[in-house]
Amino acid sequence: MRANITYSVDMDKIPNEITRIIQDEGKTVMGSLNDIQENLRNKNYTNARYLILKARQSLGDSDLRLYELDQILASYIDMINKQGEGDAEQDLEPLKEEGKEEDEGG
Repeated sequence: MRANITYSVDMDKIPNEITRIIQDEGKTVMGSLNDIQENLRNKNYTNARYLILKARQSLGDSDLRLYELDQILASYIDMINKQGEGDAEQDLEPLKEEGKEEDEGG
C-alpha cells in the first residue's frame, strides 16, 4: 500500500531535493543489481532469481517516484516561467509610466 507524503522546501531548493531523491533511487537500483551479479558469480542462482524479482519490484517503485519527480519538476518549471513573466511585467511598468509622462508633456 502506498501513501502520499507531503512536505515543503524553499523553491530554490527544489532542484537539489530532486537530485537527492534521484541519487537515492540510483543507489538502491545499483545496489540491487550488484547483489544479483554477486549471487550469479557465486553460483547462488536461486537467490539471484529471488533478487531479480525483488529488483523488478524496486524498479516499479522507482518508476513511480520518477513520475512524481517529473510532476514536481514540471510545476517548478511553470513557477520559474511565471516568475519570469512577472519580472518582465515589472520591468515594463516604469517604461509604461515614462511613456505616459512623455505623451502628456508633448
